[in-house]
Amino acid sequence: MRLDPVPEPDGRLLGQCFQLHQPASLQALLSAYDDVPDGHRHLFTLDDLAQALYTAMHASHCHDLDSGDWLQEAGIAASWLQDGYPRDDLSLQQRLHIRRIGFERALEGVSFDDLFDKDLRLDDDSLADLVAANTDLLSVLDGECYLLRIPVQRACEAIYGFANGYFSSDLSPQENFRLAEHLEHHYGYALFGIGASFVAFRRSRALDEHQTASLLDLLNRLYAREDNGAQVRALFADSIANRELLVLRYTE
Repeated sequence: MRLDPVPEPDGRLLGQCFQLHQPASLQALLSAYDDVPDGHRHLFTLDDLAQALYTAMHASHCHDLDSGDWLQEAGIAASWLQDGYPRDDLSLQQRLHIRRIGFERALEGVSFDDLFDKDLRLDDDSLADLVAANTDLLSVLDGECYLLRIPVQRACEAIYGFANGYFSSDLSPQENFRLAEHLEHHYGYALFGIGASFVAFRRSRALDEHQTASLLDLLNRLYAREDNGAQVRALFADSIANRELLVLRYTE
């Protein structure tokens, strides 16, 4: 596997960007994810990059993550703006500064419990897709895949670099953040990657029996229908017990 620096990445990818070439194994992905400088976090792009870039662009516009009347209220220097919008020639550090402030503003009033207002319950097709993604993440990676290196402290904050969740039936960027924050804080699962449908988390510690039961109850509440609770629970129980990655859907 080779990671090549991308000097001028797509403007919707906010981070130091590396293109991933021919990942040979999941272990290679995990090693690349772990090889991160102090004060930074890594985030992979996952499935259907073109769609994920499209929805990320619209999500940032829809939720005013990078622009709006709040720019001047937040003390953004006038020299960074043109006609009230961020200049096109801002540095990555400047753009990430704006994104962080915009994201923190958008998070106000959004709680973890809001996730349950969305219908993420799995039908036969989406359950099969999720089984495949958890069994072999490489099988759902887009042929064009990137690793973002983002100067944040918490793994959940890496979503600043690729804020996704646009359609009203899906989790919003803020709700994806709350999901990542909750899994990181309570269960030690760090945000690993996000694509057009999937969001993945890396296990940092083993869970005890109580934590495992709690997490399974949470995931069943999010994803199970009345007729497939046993299959959904079995899927996630297998990933929690036997795999380093936990792959979820954030789309309907």
